[in-house]
Amino acid sequence: MNEIDKRPDIFNIAAYLLESNLARGNGEKIALCDRDQTYTYSQLNSLVRRSAKLLATLGVERENRVGILLPNRSESAIFFLGAIWLGAVPVPINPACSVAEIDYIVQDSRIKILLTSQAWQEKLSLLSDRLHQILLIDGKQPFLSLLENCSELTTYATTSPDEVAFWLYTSGSTGQPKGVMHAHQSVLVCVKQYAEAVLGLNEKDIFYSVANIAFAYGLGNSVYFPLAVGAASVLSDASNAFDIIDDIQHYRPTVFFGIPSVYASILELKEIAGLDSSSLRLCVSAAEQLPKSIWQEWTQVHGLEICEGIGTTEFLHIFLSNRLGESKPGSSGRPIPGYDVRVVDDRGIPCRDDEIGELEVKGESLMLGYWNQLQKTRQAIYGNVMRTGDKYKRDRDGFFWFMGRGDDLFKVNGQWVSPLEIEGVLYQHQQVLEVAIVPEYNGGDRLTQIVAYISLKSARQPSIEIEKSIRQFARQHLPHFKTPQQIYFVESLPRTSTGKIHRRLLRQPQPNLLTIAR
Repeated sequence: MNEIDKRPDIFNIAAYLLESNLARGNGEKIALCDRDQTYTYSQLNSLVRRSAKLLATLGVERENRVGILLPNRSESAIFFLGAIWLGAVPVPINPACSVAEIDYIVQDSRIKILLTSQAWQEKLSLLSDRLHQILLIDGKQPFLSLLENCSELTTYATTSPDEVAFWLYTSGSTGQPKGVMHAHQSVLVCVKQYAEAVLGLNEKDIFYSVANIAFAYGLGNSVYFPLAVGAASVLSDASNAFDIIDDIQHYRPTVFFGIPSVYASILELKEIAGLDSSSLRLCVSAAEQLPKSIWQEWTQVHGLEICEGIGTTEFLHIFLSNRLGESKPGSSGRPIPGYDVRVVDDRGIPCRDDEIGELEVKGESLMLGYWNQLQKTRQAIYGNVMRTGDKYKRDRDGFFWFMGRGDDLFKVNGQWVSPLEIEGVLYQHQQVLEVAIVPEYNGGDRLTQIVAYISLKSARQPSIEIEKSIRQFARQHLPHFKTPQQIYFVESLPRTSTGKIHRRLLRQPQPNLLTIAR
């Protein structure tokens, strides 16, 4: 019987992560690195307990929500774990959100205390009446200095493994963000079934992740994965490829958790700011489908496979993944242990191999539900099974291929078209940095045109020659009905707060179209 099956009556994930390291003798081992400041497991344990005491002193009680609005910082991890130690519920908020989105999240979750920066406090001045208190990481009384004057809360909340540990908000690209509630035991499921069983993460590793901890992907990569295996985590607010390259060469991580756009940007700089990847043993990608061409170029340049995977906020982390030496570039991989993943039709019947249907996932890390969204919870969940809304197909080898969100697919000449398939081909053109495919409906008969929005590599300016080259390449590698009829060049593609291409915005008039040099 493993740790997941035992299911003790009392289980607090913050206490588990910290005390298991002290029990293993990791007290003097580095747990967190942040702007050249390091914290050992003993220091982290003390800071988390002090954070819990500070929150209790400020009137935070069990099950109260507390917010975190920061880039990846040591304070974020300390506050997050301290809240859980106390039995409160931390709610990380994506710094890429707009003020209106943050206002909505603050109201919806009824956050009592928010940990943020002075810069954000000024932007949120209109929200001050909605918050009990704001704690700052900078200024006259920074959060860490407040902890110096606090004693430790030595006893942790005796929470149930099924009790809510924290919330994460979905991106809200198709409506207002939804508060996803996760239990303490869900963290352990993701650690055992993915981090250890699939990736083989261990205490010798140093983790570096580009995703913010407000994302399910980033929270696992930067906080509970490294702490669960006794490794070190680098917390960085790097916002561009140059800074990420500098970080990797400075901290020398062994595991890099990236996203497709970051891998593409790093490769784009290989001639002027090449990455020294010699410290890396493992590269992972998620959040968006990784184009096959990027996987192949990364492997050629760095000699490292990228383990592409897919997960959702509702399942907390990855449930489909490629493995080292067992990858199909462009696919999402195969189910990880403990998850039942199927492609089903509208009636819920499993699809045949290579038939497009909806992805259905069953697993123990599934959310408890959406906060204050009973109907949406019931529409999404059937027991411990969820329809993700993603369109997929499964090949005869058991690999799953992402075809787009349900509303991304469209018909041309009566046949379904996946934007991902066309984008995967165009990514292979030597001048294309990023591409997004959307339909455009013209005329009263609503005939569908395929439109490609493209940004070019190396600050190249669009020209008739480049456009002709891309059109010819598309005709050579795609069926006639899947070849884009219109090509528009843009400086960059619009993205959601989670970094995904915002296709809905592309279907609206674009103010940043580039003029073709003639």
